[in-house]
Amino acid sequence: MAVRQPHSVRISGIGGQGNVLMGIILADALVSMGLWVVQTQSYGAQVRGGLSYCDVLFCKEPIDYPKANNFNVIYSMHQIAINAHINLLKPNGILIIDSSYVTDIPKEAFRLTKKIVMKPISKLTQERFGTALPSNMVGLGIISKASKIVQPEALKRSMKKHIKEKYHKLNEEAIEFGISLVEKSYTIKEESREFIRGFE
Repeated sequence: MAVRQPHSVRISGIGGQGNVLMGIILADALVSMGLWVVQTQSYGAQVRGGLSYCDVLFCKEPIDYPKANNFNVIYSMHQIAINAHINLLKPNGILIIDSSYVTDIPKEAFRLTKKIVMKPISKLTQERFGTALPSNMVGLGIISKASKIVQPEALKRSMKKHIKEKYHKLNEEAIEFGISLVEKSYTIKEESREFIRGFE
């Protein structure tokens, strides 16, 4: 009998981009959907400006090990992050890139997957809302639509637990804006411990 592995998401950027809050809200939303979830975070030596990432593992069954060696979804918010983490993307995984801060996609990306969503997320957020601050919530909307792992309403409910009430409307609109930016959704298949090669 195959052992089911948890699905895994890495949200990475530099300190100050809000990627850890993204991971916390995503994890909370997945818990509210009845899944088993583990959320961890890591900061570089410089909290603001250094490499920072947040991992979310989730499964329909209890998770016996709290770390992942590679990821179904990688969301890269900065060139430093994609350079550091691209080789951790699973074959056929989903790669989401904020091209506001990523100007050079490593060749490994195209060898690993065709499921690449690249948008100037921070720039579009600035244009839409007059500030780039809700870029991380736009990113959650993009993750929701591109991967179908989390329900938008679950994200909105979880966001309200972690963000002050006066910002709820802005961040709800940011999640919806992120959803609107994605043309195509992809499926993450159930994982067993067997390794699958090649594109779908």
